[in-house]
Amino acid sequence: MFTLIPLPRRSFVFAVLLLLYVPLLYAQRPALDFGAKTIPGRVVYKLKPQQSAQLRKPTGDGMANALRQIGARDVVQKFPEVAARQTLSNARKAAPAVDLSLLYELQYGSGHTFEEVQAALIATGQVEYVEPLYIREPFHQPNDPASDSTKTTQYYLKKIQAYAGWAVEQADTTIVIGILDTGFRLSHHDLKTKVKYNYDDPVDGIDNDGDGLIDNFSGWDFADGDNDVSDDTAWKGHGTAVAGVAAGATNNGIGIAGTGYNALFLPLKVFSSYPGGGFGGYEAIVYAVNKGCKVINLSWGGTGFSKYEQDIINYAVLEKDVVVIASGGNTNAFVDIYPAAYDNVISVGGSNNQDVKYKDHTYNYNIDLISPGINIYSTSQSGDERYGNVGGTSFAAPTVAGGAALVRARFPELNARQVAERLRASTDSIYHLDGNRPYLEMLGTGRFNLKRALKLENPKSVRCVSFSPSPKQSLVAGNEVTIDASFLNFLAPVQGLQVELTSLSPHVLVTRGQTTLGSMGTMGTASTNEPFVIKISERSPANLKVYLRLGFTDGEYTDFQHFAIVINHNFATLTANNLHLSLNSEGNIGYNGLNMSQGVGVKYKGSASLLFEGGLILSADSGKVADNVHNSSWQNNRGFKPSMLTRAYYNTSMANQELRGIMQTDVSGHPEVEVKTVAYAWSESPYQDFVIMEYKLTNRSSETIPYLHAGLFADWDIGNYTENKAGWDEDLQLGYAYHAYADLPYTGLTLLTPETLPIYHAIDNIGSNDSTVTVDDGFSNAEKYKVISKGVSRTKAGGKNGNSISHLLGATAIDLAPGQTKTLAIAILAGDDLEALKEHARTAQLKYRGIKSGPEPVPMAFQACVADAVVIAPQGGSSFNFYTDATASVLLGTGPTYTLTEALENSTIYVANADSIYLSDLVPMDVQILSASEAGFKPGNNFAQVSKGVQFQDNSLHATSWLWDFGDGSQSTEQHPLHQYKKPGTYTISLTVTNVLECTRSTYQRVLDVYATSPALYPNPASGSINLSLTAPLTELQNSQPQLRLTDMTGKSIAATPISVVGTQLQYDLSQLNAGLYIAHITYQGETFVEKVLVRK
Repeated sequence: MFTLIPLPRRSFVFAVLLLLYVPLLYAQRPALDFGAKTIPGRVVYKLKPQQSAQLRKPTGDGMANALRQIGARDVVQKFPEVAARQTLSNARKAAPAVDLSLLYELQYGSGHTFEEVQAALIATGQVEYVEPLYIREPFHQPNDPASDSTKTTQYYLKKIQAYAGWAVEQADTTIVIGILDTGFRLSHHDLKTKVKYNYDDPVDGIDNDGDGLIDNFSGWDFADGDNDVSDDTAWKGHGTAVAGVAAGATNNGIGIAGTGYNALFLPLKVFSSYPGGGFGGYEAIVYAVNKGCKVINLSWGGTGFSKYEQDIINYAVLEKDVVVIASGGNTNAFVDIYPAAYDNVISVGGSNNQDVKYKDHTYNYNIDLISPGINIYSTSQSGDERYGNVGGTSFAAPTVAGGAALVRARFPELNARQVAERLRASTDSIYHLDGNRPYLEMLGTGRFNLKRALKLENPKSVRCVSFSPSPKQSLVAGNEVTIDASFLNFLAPVQGLQVELTSLSPHVLVTRGQTTLGSMGTMGTASTNEPFVIKISERSPANLKVYLRLGFTDGEYTDFQHFAIVINHNFATLTANNLHLSLNSEGNIGYNGLNMSQGVGVKYKGSASLLFEGGLILSADSGKVADNVHNSSWQNNRGFKPSMLTRAYYNTSMANQELRGIMQTDVSGHPEVEVKTVAYAWSESPYQDFVIMEYKLTNRSSETIPYLHAGLFADWDIGNYTENKAGWDEDLQLGYAYHAYADLPYTGLTLLTPETLPIYHAIDNIGSNDSTVTVDDGFSNAEKYKVISKGVSRTKAGGKNGNSISHLLGATAIDLAPGQTKTLAIAILAGDDLEALKEHARTAQLKYRGIKSGPEPVPMAFQACVADAVVIAPQGGSSFNFYTDATASVLLGTGPTYTLTEALENSTIYVANADSIYLSDLVPMDVQILSASEAGFKPGNNFAQVSKGVQFQDNSLHATSWLWDFGDGSQSTEQHPLHQYKKPGTYTISLTVTNVLECTRSTYQRVLDVYATSPALYPNPASGSINLSLTAPLTELQNSQPQLRLTDMTGKSIAATPISVVGTQLQYDLSQLNAGLYIAHITYQGETFVEKVLVRK
């Protein structure tokens, strides 16, 4: 597989006890764990940059302590010679692609497991990874091993057009192929002239060339550490045959011809001659590239990914510019085989003589091309002039390795990656053949063609070199995710390159899958103008590996590339602040159970993980336990079943980052409890040093749970984990852990929810210091129940000198009814020292109180009639606490409302929102007792006139509603109404008022006289006397005495004098006047009114 970046690989669990018993299989159909055996008691580890000097520090140093702790011996730098050269080189240029000076190997004590060694070294903070050393195996398929025949032909040379290729290029002896294999018969007539001898170190018992190896004249045995590369391994003959296929002598008139023609080979033995011996494949790679090999052939491998092995491959290809060829495997299955599946390796699958995949050969999307792999006629171990037929991808790979040597000679300007792409881009098509159709694009681009590899003009090859979700996006069920991708053109320029993304899984839908990259020159780069977009199915299984395909098109150029991604992970990681931690879907913190390859642990300010294991533990009083912490057999306890996988959410209303998940207890005999988990993290100060874990525990059973114990367990590994201690701060409800001697971070758990029955138990894992339970020998359900059911039962661990410690913090809920929920919140925190840790605990408590306090009720006032009941119904929540005073000394009640049964005077009730875990601040609510209303009014003037509005002025007391009755059939509800009367007369006005609660009603009445708007004489005609009706009583108009003058038809004027005055009525005597028509002149209020009057006798 040849690509620039790591693809997501199959997860790799370091289970040493399993790997030690993998059988040594090399039959025709190897098992899926083929080549996965490891060297017992040995590990390889890589220091972080700038950490290599740490090994030389005093014994108090963390690394020295860790090495002492695991009983390390034979600690060696893997490649000291390379390290020295890289150190000098680095002074003159940028850092290398892979710094081999950081790689070390050690042997550890028999009393330790691999997991313990890995944890101890990683905990130093100086180590990037720790891995076992694999013993890989050859991909050998014996094909009539007793048949040596000089009559069998090399049909595969014609198939790959080797003869036509040799007409173009034959290379020379400056091109060397490193053959790393089981050993070699160097005296064979078709091999002895093709060996790359080291004339700088002849066989004389002296290391003449100073490379640390004595007499490595004819190669070296990296498995047994000597210069004997003859093949006496369990796979005798394998290496000799591989060497013949790649580099057998040509044009010598005998035997066979290697595809590398004039190229030489460097024989390096990497398998031991002794049963149970070591494996030196990757040490040999480093040696080969440093000895000048331009091509390396690896006809061996196995399952299981290794960062160490990938580092060595990257060093060879990216740092030393060497083409690495590997056989793809002899397992008839879709499985990744390493090193073929590593990045920067050309993976070679096997075909028969008809270009069809052979039935026992591996297929996958990492295969780059195929080449004939059955009935391969090559040099034999059985004699210097003996040959035989062999089969397997072990012998397909060297056909390509020899061809790669010729391509390197033909195109010296190409780097190793470009050579690899030229080989891949020049194959013959094979998918039109019926036998290959089931394996579409799982056999690479096609069958290797040496002629085309050497002659094809302007081949094109664009590869996607980065392919990942955009930041803060998760490949989880239901999500639509943008994919960022960048591309590199290795070979000839492209002009209008189109790229299309498609999905090979029904669980992933591509919603935006096309982009145009346009023109790209040789070694030019490009990225998508718009990111690809995919949609993850709601029904995706957890941790599902799916494949996406990129298709490339530019005119006649077409190509493809596949990417494996894992969707719907059942764990996620918080990275918002100084404390990074992972949370899975079954209650574990730090890692996905005991799988330390999934999750980051708990890291503080970039440290190594400070946590070995952690998780939620539940137990009912029956003694049943639900958890996923390790059990007595050191297996995850599997006590929870996820119903919603843990997911990450960003910039929510509560925090900068959240993780959320839901699970159910899944333990026979344990009440069914639903657990909703939310983890909160904030990036701003002062909230950067803790993560809050909130568990909502709901009783989903039909019975009340008398006692439900819940606690968070944490097994801390701070520096040398056997020198840790644990303590308890009662005031802060804080359990903390620290290193007894070293200046390392403090870690802790603190309760955030108010608890009446807290739980804390500090544990000595190894069982000393009067520990009540032990954890390192397994953690049984009985032990878990013991520590979780006793309240605050043990507050210290670690004794005088420190120990491996853990602790558990939590609380007990009493009588949890069906459907009832108990909330438990715990902060996971770290600090540079104990005082800092305590300050972070206080800050976490305040922060949680802030986010979990309901909003303050809306300030309100309530009114009541005297002695009536008043209902206080606050707004801004659904449940409230009601108190008598501002100190909340007396609780009156809890609920949506509170009723005062008899209100006699004004008072104040203090109210807090009780919707959340914590109460809000108290808000005063005034209760006002309303006085009785009293009606009263007056008209705007003391007399009224018809058709002129009368303004009534309300002067009632404590009134909020009014009802007027004007005595003429009209009413009004205004407070100060304006009313017009249509007729003069006397009217009774009535006003009825009430207060706001209509507690009382009051009515007030008074009489109002209404007058005409102008004076009038009546009766008319008149006899003896006439009356004058005024618009107002004379008492109201003291300066407006009316004057009446009568004028007859002769013009004689007579002044009339009233003979009586009653209110607004004046009577005049007309008895002295003659009958006839008179003109009456009335002068009144400054105006003169004229009216005709007829007088009769």
